Amino acid sequence: MRSLLRPLALILALLSLLGCSALHGCLHADEPAAADAEKTALRQALISARPTTQSTGEPSLDVIVIDVGQGDSILLISPEGRTMLVDAGPSDAFDRIRDTLSAHEVTSLDVVVATHPHEDHIGSMAAVLDAYPVDTFVTIPQEQSTYPVTSMYASLAQNGCTVCYAEGGTTIPWADSCTVTVLNPIPSYREDPEDLNDLSIVLHVRYGDTAVLLTGDAEELAEKRMLDTFPQSMLRANVLKLGHHGSSSSTGYGFFLAVDPDFAVCSCGSDNDYGHPHKETLSLLYDTRTAFYSTDTDGTVTFHLDGETVSVDLS
Repeated sequence: MRSLLRPLALILALLSLLGCSALHGCLHADEPAAADAEKTALRQALISARPTTQSTGEPSLDVIVIDVGQGDSILLISPEGRTMLVDAGPSDAFDRIRDTLSAHEVTSLDVVVATHPHEDHIGSMAAVLDAYPVDTFVTIPQEQSTYPVTSMYASLAQNGCTVCYAEGGTTIPWADSCTVTVLNPIPSYREDPEDLNDLSIVLHVRYGDTAVLLTGDAEELAEKRMLDTFPQSMLRANVLKLGHHGSSSSTGYGFFLAVDPDFAVCSCGSDNDYGHPHKETLSLLYDTRTAFYSTDTDGTVTFHLDGETVSVDLS
C-alpha cells in the first residue's frame, strides 16, 4: 500500500490547476445549490491527480469493472486464465457483459457470485447463466420472490449449477495463484439482517503482494462488523471497489483507513437518480490522495495486478 498523503508536489499541482481559493470554497460549501459544483470540482481534481500507470507485461490478475450503467458487474481473470463474474448488473446489462466476455475470449465461467438480491446486481444474471456454462455459483440465502431472484434460481436449476452460500472467514476455491476470501456476510450476524445491502458478499482477492476488495453494496454497518471480526491485514487492498456505488452510506473513514487503497473505483450510471458517487465519498478520496475511477465517466475500467504493482486501462 502507500501512506495516506501523496508528495507535496502533487498537492501543489492540484491547487495550481483549480485555484487554491476556489477549491477551498467548493470543498467547504454548505449551500445545497453548490453541491453539483462541489462534486464537479472534486471529480476534476481527482482525475487530474491520477498517477501514470503502465503494465509490466508480467502475468496478472485482471479485474474488469464493466460499465453496466447503474449497477455492478465485475469480471476477474486469474494469471492462469480462471474466470469469475461478480454480479450481473441490471436487466438491460447482458449485452455489455457478453461483449466484455467475448473481448476476453471467455466462453465459460468457473465461478459466478451474486452478492445480494437487488436488481441492479442480478438483473441480467439469468441471461448469463443461460448463455455460459458455470461451475460454481456463490450467493447468500434469499427469501425474496422478485422476478430477478426467481428467474435466477430457475436458470440455476435448469442449468444444473452448483450453488454455495458465502460465509465470512471462508475461502472460495478458484485459482491456484490467487486467494479469494469471503469477508461478509459474517455468520454470527446473519440472523439480524437489518438491510440486504449489509448482507452483501464482500470478497478479498489476493495475487502475490497485490489485492482487490470487492464490496457489493455493503454499507457502514457491514464495514463495522468486518472491522470488529477480522484483523486489518485481511482488509488491506491496493484496489477498492467502492461500496454501494460510491454512496455516503458506505466507505466509512475507519474502514477506508483499514483497506488503505491506492486505487478506488465506482460502478454507477451516468446522471443516475441517486447522485452516486456522493460528494462525501469523493472528498474522502481527495483528502487521502486516492486515485479514482468511475464507470459513468471512464467506461469499463480494468486493473492489472501483477503481484507487485497495479496498472489501469480504460475502455
